[in-house]
Amino acid sequence: MSGALALPARAARRRSGVTTAALAWRNLWRNRRRTWLTAGGIAFAVWLLVVSVSMQDGGFEVMIDNTARLLVGHVQLQHPEYHDDPALEHLLDDAPALEARALATAHVTAALPRAESFALVSAGERSFGARVMGVVPAAEQGASSLPGMVTRGRYLEGPGEAFLGETLARNLDLDVGDEVVLLGTAREGGVAAAVARVVGLYATGQAELDRSLLQIPLDDFRAGWNLGDGMAHAVVLLVDRAGNSAAVAAALGGGDAAALDWRALMPEAEQTVEIKRLSTRLFFALIALIVTFSVVNTFMMTVFERTREFGMLMALGMRPGALVRQLCIEALWLGLFGVALGLAVSVALIAVLAGTGIPLPEDAAEIMARYNMPDRMYPAFSLWAAGFAGLVMLLGVQLAVLVPALRLRRLTPVDALRGPE
Repeated sequence: MSGALALPARAARRRSGVTTAALAWRNLWRNRRRTWLTAGGIAFAVWLLVVSVSMQDGGFEVMIDNTARLLVGHVQLQHPEYHDDPALEHLLDDAPALEARALATAHVTAALPRAESFALVSAGERSFGARVMGVVPAAEQGASSLPGMVTRGRYLEGPGEAFLGETLARNLDLDVGDEVVLLGTAREGGVAAAVARVVGLYATGQAELDRSLLQIPLDDFRAGWNLGDGMAHAVVLLVDRAGNSAAVAAALGGGDAAALDWRALMPEAEQTVEIKRLSTRLFFALIALIVTFSVVNTFMMTVFERTREFGMLMALGMRPGALVRQLCIEALWLGLFGVALGLAVSVALIAVLAGTGIPLPEDAAEIMARYNMPDRMYPAFSLWAAGFAGLVMLLGVQLAVLVPALRLRRLTPVDALRGPE
């Protein structure tokens, strides 16, 4: 019997809830101008966060991708001890097998074996310490951005050639066509020696790199530093999107090789990204606070204008708690409307800009082109920003209702009915 009575009661509560929600939506539009202005403020805050974070993420992705393609890569496969102690003896014994495994992994677009060591680079009577890197020229030309930064000569093509930065060449008084002698320490403690002809010079704009890095073919490096066939210090991987680096590293980690993504390889870049993201969140918090105050003002005006209405409802038996609940539902409708409006505008704008991009000023575009970077900014839609902005604004609107709700709690039917129209 009690179960049979519970069903009609539950249905009545459901109908009551639907009626309350419909009434709240109707009350919201009793003052259209105020509703549109308040919803517009919420929409603007959502739009500002989503678009700014999407533009920021798009810029971060370009920055990380270009830095990775220059030298470091999105992911590196290394000897487990090489990252903490980059000693010559910490080698991968079978780099070709790791290359094949990596290229069979989703999102990987290139695998570049490399070996490197520090050596004394001499030309005539001048000598400077440099970082000597052995590379596979054909593979580097198709993936790395360094071969595209040639200022004189050309990139590596065959044995006995060297490719170095303009600053290092100037320090050694070298030019294209000159010979350079490399002296270092071989794998088992002997003398590593190599002679190469300079075929090209590059300029990256990074002083540390331009004065210290010299590339030679990997086979020449193996011969000079006494490495066996197939040995390398790292297999540098490039992926289709920087965001997929962690998944690739997780898939290839373990065994005889450690897999490190760009966050481990470039911790300073990750710190820069996090600092900029934090500043964006603080800025949005300020905007959200301003919008919340505007919502407080909206509902304070609503309570003052409808004081007699609330007094009549209380005189008919409606409790203050029910009035507060109705006001909260009105705030929820207002928040949902503003958030939906902001997300709709954001998605439409980002969809357009993701295809066309935002052109940079001519001077900036020339600099970007020099370093193989796009001359336009492309946003990358941020689901995190959309969800975070929507949630924060909905919570802010609900908190804003609490201030005028306190007035309803203290309101009595007699005082309310005596209030102004």
